[in-house]
Amino acid sequence: MLSAVKTRTASVDPAPRARKPRGPVTGASTREALVQAAMKLYADRAIGAVSLREIVQAAGQGNQSAIHYHFHDKQGLLVAVSDHVWNIFAPRFRAALAEVAAQEQAGTLGDEQLVAALVMPLIEVFHASESGRDAIRFIARLTSDGGDLGQSLVLRQAAPFLNEVEARFAARQPAKPREKIQLQLLLALSSTIFGLTAIGGLRHSPFGETTTLYAGRFDDLIRDYVHFVGRGLLGE
Repeated sequence: MLSAVKTRTASVDPAPRARKPRGPVTGASTREALVQAAMKLYADRAIGAVSLREIVQAAGQGNQSAIHYHFHDKQGLLVAVSDHVWNIFAPRFRAALAEVAAQEQAGTLGDEQLVAALVMPLIEVFHASESGRDAIRFIARLTSDGGDLGQSLVLRQAAPFLNEVEARFAARQPAKPREKIQLQLLLALSSTIFGLTAIGGLRHSPFGETTTLYAGRFDDLIRDYVHFVGRGLLGE
């Protein structure tokens, strides 16, 4: 699975090119610039702490009504950013499900592969680019301080993928109540999202000045994390 991570990471589409400084952009490019700026600002700060004026300025727009023109209001902008972020994640989730289906057909699907299918798409996006890291941080902000709208946007986007993964976990654990499996899946997903936002903390250790955790050993970190999540999902 780790080798598959490297392969898929290498094929990630590059981040959108920076706009050339030729004055204000219009139409679709204006909308894209606003969405990119909003994702970055929301990722860096609390959603409630970012003004629409700041987003317009960060997008290089001179017209303060640009957001209202393209999205009507802040809620419309959040929906657009959420859709943009999902488009970053979606190819990874589809690839993970395709790999699970192939392993299932071949009779080689194990518990660890199924756990990896749940968390690796998020880890791959985070590891691939700065834009991917912004996307993960935005999702964390959206679920933590986006209110009911934010949580509903995240769950609506992730529902098709989660339902397929949940069905496979349920088939492998017929004695476990479905409600418990579903809760554990959401906990695993949340732990992955919020854990990635704080992953820099693993460069430091409370266990002595000479102790370094996972310094430069990304594969080891991923392997241990998949095992950690798997113990929760596959336990009683």
